[in-house]
Amino acid sequence: MDDTMELEPIDIGRLEETVIAFYRSNSQEQAITHEWLTRAESSKWAWQFSWELMQPGKVQEVQFFGAITLQSKLMKYWHEVPPESREELKQKILSTILQFAGGPKLVLNRLCLSLAAYIVHMLDEWPHAIEEVIDSFQSQRMPNVSREVQLWIMLEVLMGIPEEAQVIHTSVKRAALRGEIGKRVPLVLQTAETYLKQQLQSEEWDDEAHGNMLRAVKVVSVWIRSIGYSIEGCVTICAVMLEIVRKCYWPCIRSGVGCLSADENELAETCLKAMVNIIVQPDCHNYPKTASLLIKMFLDSLSDITCFEWKRENENEDIIVHIYMLFVSAVERHSNLFLSAITSNNPELHTIWTRMVNEILHCTDKPGIYPVEESCSTMALAFWYMLQGDVFAMSIEEEKIKCWEHIKPLYAHLTTILVRKCEQPDEQSLDKWNSDDLECFRCYRQDISDTFMYCYDVLQDFILVVLGNMLDEAIVELQQHPTHWTKLEACIYSFQSVAEHFNGEESRQIPKLMRVLSEIPYDTLNDKLLGTALETVGSYCSWLVDNPTYIPPAIDLLVRGLSSSMSAQATLGLKELSRDCQMQLRPYAVPLLDACQASLATGRMKNSDAVRLMFCVGKLMSLLPPEQIPNYLDIIVSPCFEELQAICQDRNQRTPAKRIRTIFRLNMISTLFSSLNTDLDEEQQNVQNENVQPVLLVMQTTMPIFRQIAGMWVEEIDVLEAACNALRHAIVNLRDSFRPMLQDLCYFIVASFQTRCCAPTLEISKTAIVIFYREESCQALMKQLLFEFIMHSFKLFENTPSQNFSNISDTMEMFFACLTQIIKKVPQVLEDETIAYDRLVFYATRAMTLPENGPIRNSIQYITHFVMQSRNHAHITEVVLKSGEMIVHTAMTCVGYLTPRQQVDKFADVFLSLNKKYPAELILWLRAVMRVSNFPTDLVTEEDKTRFVSLIIKVKVNKRLLQQHISEFAIKSRGLVTVQSPVN
Repeated sequence: MDDTMELEPIDIGRLEETVIAFYRSNSQEQAITHEWLTRAESSKWAWQFSWELMQPGKVQEVQFFGAITLQSKLMKYWHEVPPESREELKQKILSTILQFAGGPKLVLNRLCLSLAAYIVHMLDEWPHAIEEVIDSFQSQRMPNVSREVQLWIMLEVLMGIPEEAQVIHTSVKRAALRGEIGKRVPLVLQTAETYLKQQLQSEEWDDEAHGNMLRAVKVVSVWIRSIGYSIEGCVTICAVMLEIVRKCYWPCIRSGVGCLSADENELAETCLKAMVNIIVQPDCHNYPKTASLLIKMFLDSLSDITCFEWKRENENEDIIVHIYMLFVSAVERHSNLFLSAITSNNPELHTIWTRMVNEILHCTDKPGIYPVEESCSTMALAFWYMLQGDVFAMSIEEEKIKCWEHIKPLYAHLTTILVRKCEQPDEQSLDKWNSDDLECFRCYRQDISDTFMYCYDVLQDFILVVLGNMLDEAIVELQQHPTHWTKLEACIYSFQSVAEHFNGEESRQIPKLMRVLSEIPYDTLNDKLLGTALETVGSYCSWLVDNPTYIPPAIDLLVRGLSSSMSAQATLGLKELSRDCQMQLRPYAVPLLDACQASLATGRMKNSDAVRLMFCVGKLMSLLPPEQIPNYLDIIVSPCFEELQAICQDRNQRTPAKRIRTIFRLNMISTLFSSLNTDLDEEQQNVQNENVQPVLLVMQTTMPIFRQIAGMWVEEIDVLEAACNALRHAIVNLRDSFRPMLQDLCYFIVASFQTRCCAPTLEISKTAIVIFYREESCQALMKQLLFEFIMHSFKLFENTPSQNFSNISDTMEMFFACLTQIIKKVPQVLEDETIAYDRLVFYATRAMTLPENGPIRNSIQYITHFVMQSRNHAHITEVVLKSGEMIVHTAMTCVGYLTPRQQVDKFADVFLSLNKKYPAELILWLRAVMRVSNFPTDLVTEEDKTRFVSLIIKVKVNKRLLQQHISEFAIKSRGLVTVQSPVN
């Protein structure tokens, strides 16, 4: 197929063959013909061939393409239709609709949308178009076409009008067009209402009646959603749709069939969706009486359905979901109305509120486990968040307190419901669950956990009383039925959800929880119960700090978990315990360390669990007397370095398995280094200051291994990152104590740089420079490290072709992030006149021009801080004066067209810093840059550029205003300004 098309009459035969090939081929072949057909569709000849393709006898695909071409032309190219030809076009559309009245419906639907688009365009010239269309089809003026088909056509046209109005290209402003169409809403609703009322009088509905009723309801829905109409005018149509829902539902239920047919279900759901569109309209809060009337109608008509279907795994779940969606939507949209029901003395409104909140409670409490046995309860959770938020946001304190007192019993009841709803499926029912169901339930449990937090906001400490009572019930049930673990697990999970709110002062319910956790016979129950218990112990570590008598049973439970299938939860709990309760663990440090070592020695732990456990090991080792630490280092840490040494000795065997083991061992060491520190608070330590830090002891004997790792795995960025992370944690942990190792660290870094300059080595260099540069004894070494840091980065930049800079964007991002941190935290580095600052600025401007966000952001921050500190140093000032015009030119190039538009406001920092430190020069630089013809693009005029310069130089403080000016200029220079034209 040719990929070009001349502006000549198109060969119809060839076009038909292409269309048939397109619709009957696979996606790869379709892509070849799609562009050609699209160009044909947009050509001036499409007005002609669209009719030829819809001639009788053509295959359906060809006729359909003709119809969608006509619709497309009417949508996008109305300006090509001469005014004198518009009446003829209307008649052709109507006659072709008559031609296809017998089908295919696919073609007929597109013709109806074409008529809808025509009507939208012609509203000024044919002001009664909608009225005439309704009258014509209702009066059955199409010969040889059944009444139901004529109604089908009328409803398709009516449904298409607001949709076409949203997308057609027209010179009329959308708001004006929407207002003009809005004048016809009463007629359209009345037409749909009249038809639906007629159908309600029928005993039964056949397929055609079902289909047209569905279209009539969709007409109501789309006109309300797209155009809008006062809810005062929607009461009767809502009453009709509620009656339809009941007629779909109750005859089926009463006849004993039990399950709605697909047609009945779809019609009822569509009615409920239409009523959602009505009750959530933007201005409907202005009509509180009508809103309360409609909500009462919803409750009166639908509550008996929700009551009947309030059971597990019911057959009509879809309709119940949509009923509850209507209830929740109504109460969320009209929350102020319901809050006024609490604070006012209006008994009718109070009754409506009470009924509605009970419905939402029932929705939340739907029998069964979500999502396998029910699918409603999740939609109610957002309501409970909204309700407490609205109450606490009330401005009048007296009303807020009254509402708060009113909703407390609701949230206490809700808490008991949520505990039940977060129960996990037991072993017997799991065969009905697939992996998607389990993931959906996990997310649902997290949503419930969040909702417990909202319950706490309302109930405060009383929530523990509610949970404590349920915990007692769960224990009794477990005693009576030793395999019923799910209720107890749900109670424990609920306690975990609110743990962050409680400190050591709570003395009744949390001690009871801790006792229960230590006494549960986990061996006879599902492991999920143990997992939740382990997580819960970890979440209450801040409480354990002030209640250390409960620490031994907590340790016993967590250690027990290490050898179970829930070792991940156990290591998480131990990490939190050792972090929050480190000093309280001193009496238990040795046995707990032995337990950790024994678990690590088995080799059965997952890598991630073993790495996490090393954090606990470090915290515990920090508590030991100095003489005991080397022994544990030898037992626990030596195997890591021994394995790394063995891998490094066999450098020719760099297998994926060895790479994974190297990263794993380095991560273990890194985690240990982050937590092992014997310099505890003076009041709590027994270690003398002269003792050498254990991490330093390790580093002194193992630094050569790090250098070997860097040499062996220099091409593997994740290995280098793990090694650098370990060293960085050692530096940050030891700080001044690391000083003896600085020389070795620099050898490691330089050796890495000589082979490869990459982000991890840049970051560890920055860490060392920031910590040690100020120290006189270390400054020479740090100056040399900074020199190597910059020199090797320059080599990488110079050896990378400009067009390939995106390939090293992560390194450029890290380079300028580190430099920015260095000059911010150690501004003394700028006193070093040997650094090539002009090249740093040059590469920063290159990084600005990359498409990746990281280099853009960090290079801008570097330039900004460099400029802000430059006036303190003559040689830096000279660099800025020489580079200023280049910086401005690059920034304007990026703003004008190069940088993604959502990133351009970041350049405000550059202009702001230059305007603060070099205001006179900035004016000259901006004018010089903007003087270039067609710069940054030919879409901005000289007046635009002059105005932009004057706006920029005026802003010296207001960053937000500067961002606005820059963003507006970027939009204009990219041609994104909306310009009114005959075709939008």
